[in-house]
Amino acid sequence: MVQNIKNEFSINLSKKKQRKKLNHKNNTFLMKKKICFPFIGDSIGGSHISSLLLIDELKKTHKVKIILHEKNILSKFLKKKGIKYEIFKLSKFPKKGPYFIKVLLFLFLNFFKLNNYLRKNNFDIIHGNDLRVNLCWSFANMNTDKFIWHQRNVLKKKSLINLFILFFSNHVVAISKTVYDCFPLSIKKKTSVVYNPFKKIKVRGHTKKNFNIAFVGKDSYQKGFDIFLKIFFELKKNTNMQFNAYCSKFLSKYDYKNFNTYSFKNIETIMSNNDLLIAPSRKEGFGRSLVEFAIQKKKVIASNIDAHREIDSKFVKIILVKNEAKEYLKVLKKNFIPPSKIIGKNLKKLDPKFHVNSILQIYKRL
Repeated sequence: MVQNIKNEFSINLSKKKQRKKLNHKNNTFLMKKKICFPFIGDSIGGSHISSLLLIDELKKTHKVKIILHEKNILSKFLKKKGIKYEIFKLSKFPKKGPYFIKVLLFLFLNFFKLNNYLRKNNFDIIHGNDLRVNLCWSFANMNTDKFIWHQRNVLKKKSLINLFILFFSNHVVAISKTVYDCFPLSIKKKTSVVYNPFKKIKVRGHTKKNFNIAFVGKDSYQKGFDIFLKIFFELKKNTNMQFNAYCSKFLSKYDYKNFNTYSFKNIETIMSNNDLLIAPSRKEGFGRSLVEFAIQKKKVIASNIDAHREIDSKFVKIILVKNEAKEYLKVLKKNFIPPSKIIGKNLKKLDPKFHVNSILQIYKRL
């Protein structure tokens, strides 16, 4: 009997200590955390827009620092928006092969410089949103209790990147079920699906008489820019159609009548000046521009890939086609292209406040 009382007392004491420890952890988190968001700085796209929406919400309760590794297109964008950032220079990230060997060399060459920087700044959380940043920062940090790996693209099942994710990150954020499904089970165990945030924006109707068709993304094979060009060449004689490509930088080499190229502008301007989005990506983690156009009930024609099917089934009904120029042309030559339709029940998952609350729950578990 006495022994049972002692055992019960011991158990209750242990539970009390655990509750005290948990309360201390929660109270500590309620204090302002120092959160770092690093970027290379040489590009701007959907991942940056999503990150900035998260940062904007986090600033209300925490100390947030944006780090760029070079002054380039992103620093100009941030400066224009009045967003503060810090430049911390690293050597140029490799762009050509033999890619993996050069990436390893890059990681080792920058290890000590970045590691010293991390020691001096002592961030509570490092939130990486770019694959290049994720590789070098997670490797230099070596402290898996504070690194968030935000994965925005689909990886190959046997990709060596999975080893970095497994060993050098504490938690993984996948931007869609499509991205989550590409991970092995060992990584899925520490992965949460958190969809990108989207804010409500005002879109004005353009006054141009032409039917304006947009492409948003890099002028790359993965994004299907070659397919967009093929569509244009088939329809270029139709003077009522205007083709507008919005990429990371101005593409001066594409100088054709009725075909305009622009460096990335804010999405409000892009949607205000266009009637239809063509999204011919061959591989995508989600597809931010599709949702942005669709929730404004603009017309969207997209490739029938996993990520786009996920968007079509959960958030907005869009037109999906086999990813060949002739399939897009069949739709474009019809007299009527239906506008996108919103699926209301899941749209709250795209709200910035829902997004930041989901991310904060992950931070608390670190």
